[in-house]
Amino acid sequence: MSATKDNASHLGNTPLHLEKLKEVARKELPRLLDTVRGKKGLVLDPQLTGPLSLIAEFTLLKDHGVEKIYHLDSDTLDTDCASLIYICRPKMKYMRFIANHIKQLSQKSEDSRTEFSLYFVPQRTRVCERILEEQGVFGSITIGDYAMDWIPLEDDLISMELDPGTWKEIYLDGDHTSIYYAAKSLMKLQSIYGLFPKIIGKGDAARQLADMLVRMRREQAVVDEVSSFTSSKQPSLLNSVSNHIDQFIIIDRNIDIVTPLCTQLTYEGLIDETMGINHCFVELDANLVNPNQQAGSGSKQTGPNTQSPAVPPPVTTTPNQSGKKKKYVLNATDKLFSQLRDQNFAVVGGVLNKIAKRINENYEERHHAKTVAQIRDFVGRLGELQQEHQSLRIHTGIAEQIMDYTITDEFNSILEVQQNVVAGVDGNKEPDYIEEMINKQKSLIQVLRLLCLMSLAQGGLKVKLYDFFRREIIQTYGYEHIETLHRLETLGLFTKRTTATPSRSAFSQSRRLLRLIVDDVNEVRPNDISYVYSGYAPLSVRIVQCAMQKIGPGSLPTSGPSAASLFSYVGGGGGNNTNGTTPSQTNNSSGYLNEKRPNGSSGSLNGKLNPNPGVTVSNGWRGYEEVLKLLPGKSFEITQNVEYGAETNAAMARARRHGMQHTKTTVIFFLGGCTFTEVSAIRFLAQHDESRDYLVATTQMINGNTFLEPIVESIHKESSNHGTGTVSGNGMTQNSSPDL
Repeated sequence: MSATKDNASHLGNTPLHLEKLKEVARKELPRLLDTVRGKKGLVLDPQLTGPLSLIAEFTLLKDHGVEKIYHLDSDTLDTDCASLIYICRPKMKYMRFIANHIKQLSQKSEDSRTEFSLYFVPQRTRVCERILEEQGVFGSITIGDYAMDWIPLEDDLISMELDPGTWKEIYLDGDHTSIYYAAKSLMKLQSIYGLFPKIIGKGDAARQLADMLVRMRREQAVVDEVSSFTSSKQPSLLNSVSNHIDQFIIIDRNIDIVTPLCTQLTYEGLIDETMGINHCFVELDANLVNPNQQAGSGSKQTGPNTQSPAVPPPVTTTPNQSGKKKKYVLNATDKLFSQLRDQNFAVVGGVLNKIAKRINENYEERHHAKTVAQIRDFVGRLGELQQEHQSLRIHTGIAEQIMDYTITDEFNSILEVQQNVVAGVDGNKEPDYIEEMINKQKSLIQVLRLLCLMSLAQGGLKVKLYDFFRREIIQTYGYEHIETLHRLETLGLFTKRTTATPSRSAFSQSRRLLRLIVDDVNEVRPNDISYVYSGYAPLSVRIVQCAMQKIGPGSLPTSGPSAASLFSYVGGGGGNNTNGTTPSQTNNSSGYLNEKRPNGSSGSLNGKLNPNPGVTVSNGWRGYEEVLKLLPGKSFEITQNVEYGAETNAAMARARRHGMQHTKTTVIFFLGGCTFTEVSAIRFLAQHDESRDYLVATTQMINGNTFLEPIVESIHKESSNHGTGTVSGNGMTQNSSPDL
């Protein structure tokens, strides 16, 4: 069995059957490869190798003529393949690489012409096409699109696997391409599972995404009405409300930047912080994954239990280093990892110890096997025991590597600073430690994580402190970071304090109203989501709790300790607005993103002015207006309706009466990235809500480092773009929508 088949075996255990999403992308790949006859080479965007390995095994590529795989990471390519297929994101640097490859190979093989094909993920842009035209190679390459919308990572987690800079592109560059990509992907989700009955969200980018979804649905309805041929050729469920999904919640990353800046304290979160998890894979020492394999034999083909990526490493010209590191998959196929991933790291050691004792006891049973039946029974369980033993050894090694870092003074000092800042402790110890880090020239990203966290939690830094740290960073790390600090200030991450005291900041008030700090957290038997950060409840997930409390009766526990713990820390009211509060003007209730309609009328929505039939738009979040006013961006609630016939309505009524309705699923979409600890917190909610399933969708998985790196690294990349105009990292002109 191939590695990808092993990886896919953990999907399909929920009513949504997420393997459908994998099959949509997987079926398109052979068609793409078959556009070129015969043997061919595949040149991949390095950021797409991981996602592609999760949806297609190498045998599939080989069956369709792929001989070699290369990375698109330089402007030279040494190959003897007669045909090359490029699959990449629409980025300017890749276009220049491809243009140089075409020129180089055309001069090298004058007798035999190389055939070039290029497929953009998810679709082409005019900027990229223009670069190919300027380089004089546009006519030498066949261009197409490959919409790899969703990558199912788990049965409760799907990701678009975009680059980590989505939030920076939206709020700094003014590039809303990723919002458009998200809307297209979510429309694909609705075409498979039906329309989201309710769309609720918070944040300006979230509101723009919701408006795009409504507009795309309206446009698709016109297409289906005009062309019945199109409707029959491409069947979808866009004309019916989903039987599985009851609510779609959009969380704009901009409303909660504090959470990703904090150090994740779950087992999976700390693996990501210390080693880095990329597309479900982590790089480990080869002798840890395969203890019996010599380091020098890493290039040999491995068996199915090594859990290496389905797509093999690309051909490179550098010396082979594959024997030193090996990729190991982290998902639900590993039962031990499923048990550990959402645990606070403080309890992981004890869990591993108990499992080791149990496995040892199971091995000892062989001494008590006397009869043939007992021996046969033990031999039948031996393979499972050996696999569990292998998994235990790997995760014990991972835990030891993490512990080597968590016991250091540096880690504990950083953690103490973070916890004090988030808890509202305004002392001198925190700035002193940050100054010490700068003096020791520690990683700039780590310094900025603490500074930005302090600025956000306190509503900005004191003017004197702000000027001091700005001067220290510039003098220590270089004058090029004047632009870094300017960007952070523009994004609101590193600012001067505008309030008299930190207690008046928006985060401080949110911390009090939503009780984000829980002192009596139980990490062994948690009763609140705050266990994932050892006392800090992620603000984004608290907002999800606010939204979920409004769901009808029966969707939440009504008795017992779990009912008390789920919402005992949440401020605000329930589903009804009992005090008659009027939403603020910033919470636009119209179907448009702007405050005013094109005809100059007010933003209020009634039956006569509604431009979207079957769509009801309101502010939503009744009972939580005061809390949401503290967070940036608009809040909204959209209800999507479909007019069914009398027979359909009667059938649906009978299904409800006889309990034939499917288990409901709530989809939570993070626009701008999501951390593994936030996923763990939502899984905690799911464990205490047996009446529904939760599906987390995100543009990408992030942590504090990957969140800030695009802001810092893009400064160095801009120097290579002289003479091309101001263009963002994905090849789109700033302050413009994709020209498609």
